[in-house]
Amino acid sequence: MPEPESELSSAEVEHVARLARLGITAEEVTRYRDQLRNILAHINALNQADTSQVPATAHPLEERNVMRADEVRPCLSVEDALRNAPKVDGAYFKVKAIQE
Repeated sequence: MPEPESELSSAEVEHVARLARLGITAEEVTRYRDQLRNILAHINALNQADTSQVPATAHPLEERNVMRADEVRPCLSVEDALRNAPKVDGAYFKVKAIQE
């Protein structure tokens, strides 16, 4: 695997951690530095791949909407819709207030 163009320093890891508002230990700095170096090496390897013949895509799979025709169908009666509700108030579900 190709090496990243520049080595990632512990100071850079600490700077990124500060930007992300993360408090990390010296041991974590070393561990994350090594992990980030590996990630950057993989990204560098991907950057070396020839993608000139690959069309730009937003998603790897073809996407298409599958729609069905709207059909008028009978809906539930109020009684059926409220049958399993823990609490009801007339023809409505009764729930706890979420704002005062």
